[in-house]
Amino acid sequence: MIDILRVSHVVYRVTNLEASLRFYRDLLGFVETERNGDEAYLRGVEEGQHHSLVLKRASSPGLSYAALRVRRPEVLDQARNVFDEMGIRYRRHKERGVEDAVLFEDPQGIPIMLYYDMEYVENIRLRFHLHRGVSPVRLDHINFMVKDLNAEIEFYTKIFGFTETENFLDKEGNKMVSWMTKIGHSHEIAVARSSKNVPGFHHATFYVHEVRDILRAADLVSSAQLWDSLERGPGRHGVTQGFYVYLRDPDRNRLEFFTGDYLVLDPDKWKPISWTWDQLKYRADFWGKDVPESWLKEWVPVEDITGKLRGWNS
Repeated sequence: MIDILRVSHVVYRVTNLEASLRFYRDLLGFVETERNGDEAYLRGVEEGQHHSLVLKRASSPGLSYAALRVRRPEVLDQARNVFDEMGIRYRRHKERGVEDAVLFEDPQGIPIMLYYDMEYVENIRLRFHLHRGVSPVRLDHINFMVKDLNAEIEFYTKIFGFTETENFLDKEGNKMVSWMTKIGHSHEIAVARSSKNVPGFHHATFYVHEVRDILRAADLVSSAQLWDSLERGPGRHGVTQGFYVYLRDPDRNRLEFFTGDYLVLDPDKWKPISWTWDQLKYRADFWGKDVPESWLKEWVPVEDITGKLRGWNS
């Protein structure tokens, strides 16, 4: 098992860095650590690490990669050995604030970076006069789209030690979506099955402390006349029980604000909760609200480890 500590950060491709900063920093309240050429490094108000969201100027939207922090530095060497044995593509990598990392493609083609040490900066947790927008707290979870869901679940549970908390079944009783945790939240990684446009990235989610922050996100984009940005919610999930709102940034990358889920206190006692097809309405939204068509059909592509966008299946 490769000893993962937690989900760390995501790198979004954006076509207009200035417009993206106005959206994420000025409107929603992400804290800017620094801007370095074609990249801007942002974080939540309680995050001391250098960044949890990177906006990278690119010719089209999508995910450059998501990152996981390992528990000890020697785990990186162990990961290289495991990837060699499994035939997984990887390379040495570094980014601003991280000198030693491994960038690899998981078995379904999702780009993931592993690292141990990142530069730390000041968190502004108690500096309330500096909080803006919805005051995003920290990166909470990430959501991928893949072709072979069962293989992806096996990789993250057996190789990375995640625990499956919940899943959603199709009409035939096969898994369509899986939610998994490493540190004991309702989930830090969610993976959904699709036959089209995979591998793909559905969304990243940032935690907020209160339900009124969820409502504030909807108010902020609406008062800025960005009505097309408000895609889904506010609402409450059946799966994970969390309150949510989903937004689309200027490039249509998807972002969620989320609060109110549960903790898995005893992972060894936990039995995954399965939601059947006839529970779809309550699984997706506990109050029975409809899921937008865009939610079911739209997500963004991902890069490979060379930085090129992967071709999607037709």
